[in-house]
Amino acid sequence: MTKLYFPLIVLLLAGLMITTLVSCDKAPDNPFDQTGGPDPMDTIPDPADLGTIEGLHARIFSKTCANSGCHDGTFEPDFRTIESTYNTLVYHPIIKNDPMGTYEYRVVPGNPDASVIMARLTYDIDGNSGLMPLVVDPGSEWATKKDEFIQAIKTWIQNGAKDIFGQTYSLLDAVPTMQGVIAESNGVYMERNDAGQGAFRVPQNVTQLSIFFSLLDDKTLPQNLTVNEIKFANGPDAFAGNPIQNLEVLTTPVTFQGYYGPQVQYTHRIVINPQQMATLDQTIYFRIYVQDNVNPVTEIPTDAGVYYIKNYFSFTIVE
Repeated sequence: MTKLYFPLIVLLLAGLMITTLVSCDKAPDNPFDQTGGPDPMDTIPDPADLGTIEGLHARIFSKTCANSGCHDGTFEPDFRTIESTYNTLVYHPIIKNDPMGTYEYRVVPGNPDASVIMARLTYDIDGNSGLMPLVVDPGSEWATKKDEFIQAIKTWIQNGAKDIFGQTYSLLDAVPTMQGVIAESNGVYMERNDAGQGAFRVPQNVTQLSIFFSLLDDKTLPQNLTVNEIKFANGPDAFAGNPIQNLEVLTTPVTFQGYYGPQVQYTHRIVINPQQMATLDQTIYFRIYVQDNVNPVTEIPTDAGVYYIKNYFSFTIVE
């Protein structure tokens, strides 16, 4: 899998037509008959969880490091967004090194000692570059929580430096990842809450909803991924024990804008009756399960995924 270096933008939502739709022969079982889950609003981290890249960006990198003229896109690492933060840290080649040439990457998942970011935060590696951060803007908690923040970054790296989906990136053979999720009914694409980043808004009269997934793997074509399953739940982490349903692998992929901006191919789909899963104003979450030729089954997103990504994999019944 090649890491994506595009900024996060919202999906274009338009009333485009998809030529071939597959209807459900049988309505899916309700996966919530015997399953409870927390109110989705109870799961929003406040303040953001420092154990995730979302929390590190919200509380450290964006407020302390993305200073004007510093890591605001002027030069790397780029701490403007969660995605740019991750993509310019994890397995990203360094610019400055110590005299022994100890470091190769800014962040090496699972190995803080090999991650130059830890050195830059704790000592002047070449006697000329200074200790990061060089400047701290007003509003940053760095002055009072420096030790806690450095430990949080170290712990995140020790735990695999997981991305927004809760996955650890590998240079050898990366697990499949998601490029986009779209939903439509009778040629009308569903809008989302929260400026295009939240749950799909599914009208109360929609009885057939097609949810499409665009996947990417570094060595396996998306159409050749196996397992291809999906679960639904009434909470962002309430999937344990819920029924498994099969994803359809499309022989003719659908082309649409992806999560990161450019057009991508959507190769997987499920068709459901959302009214059999939810009541008015209820949010239903979903996760998919796929496998490439090397790694174990990949869950997208995982429990360790950031909150807004879990919310991105959901729909809400609206009037």
